[in-house]
Amino acid sequence: MVKKSRGKNISIKDIAQLCNVSVPTVSRVINQSGRYSEETERRVRKVIEETGYQPSVFARGLRTNCANNIGIIVPDITNEFFSSITLAIQNVLFEKSYTTMICNTNEQPTVQAKQLEMLKSSRVAGIIFISGEAITDEDLTDGIPKVFVDRLPWNAASKDVVTVEADNYTGGKIAANTLLESGCKHIVALFEARGLSTQIARYSGFIRAHQDYGLDVVKELYQPVAQVSFQEGYETICKLIKSKVPFDGICCYTDSLACGALSALAEAGISVPDQVQVTGFDDISMAKWAVPPVTTIAQPVKEMGRLAAELIFKMSKGEDIEQKQYTLPVELIKRKSTK
Repeated sequence: MVKKSRGKNISIKDIAQLCNVSVPTVSRVINQSGRYSEETERRVRKVIEETGYQPSVFARGLRTNCANNIGIIVPDITNEFFSSITLAIQNVLFEKSYTTMICNTNEQPTVQAKQLEMLKSSRVAGIIFISGEAITDEDLTDGIPKVFVDRLPWNAASKDVVTVEADNYTGGKIAANTLLESGCKHIVALFEARGLSTQIARYSGFIRAHQDYGLDVVKELYQPVAQVSFQEGYETICKLIKSKVPFDGICCYTDSLACGALSALAEAGISVPDQVQVTGFDDISMAKWAVPPVTTIAQPVKEMGRLAAELIFKMSKGEDIEQKQYTLPVELIKRKSTK
């Protein structure tokens, strides 16, 4: 028998493990919704009583029919990529008579933590994290349905989480191959420095493309940036030009970095694509209207948002999700920054 003193520390996942059932099943028993057997209900309620487990405010919200709201946590709502996913999510949930609470974190983990607590207190039916990587184990097992879009949480590998992402590895490989196939041999990797799941996958694809061509990645050409922005792309390439390290291609983690790189090259009188070729990632409008327009890897933004919304809706209803990891295909958009 489990001691009652554990009540303050035990999670809904612990209850599920002790009962040998899924977390959604425990949630359905607690909220008296969905289908489950009488034997399952007896087992779950017995363990809850023995452990002294206290259901979260989320569970109480469901019982009082207050949970028709979905929280959306976004790292930077001014970023076109993130805002486009948010809009796609909202459109689907609106059709299902769900409202949304959008929380912008400004890429600050402390802000995200406070907003997460606010969403819990607001008794939301679920939370969609758009590029929300700084998540604790406790947050993942608090009983509130969650879907992660784009970046994966640091502890995703060890936790049973629902994720929706683009095929970043293939995208990184295609972007590098585009430059290599056009004759580039000294390619700058202008990438994010925090080791995000998207960065790791895209850079792994970049490395693989070089290996397929029998080329080594030049250490001096790996250029990590503190922030993903036009300004960072511009300043980093300006410094690289001054360093006199030769390069004939730039493979960028995002389109905003690529557009900043283009500005630095133009200022230095370096012709694109004749002297240096450039690729980006995301296919935001900035890339289309840059001079020259940026060759980029397009992510299926609308599909990512739609799928995330459909999943969180089902989970909020207590339905089991058989497939939990989704990787969607990317597409090369060829423009004039490459040959």
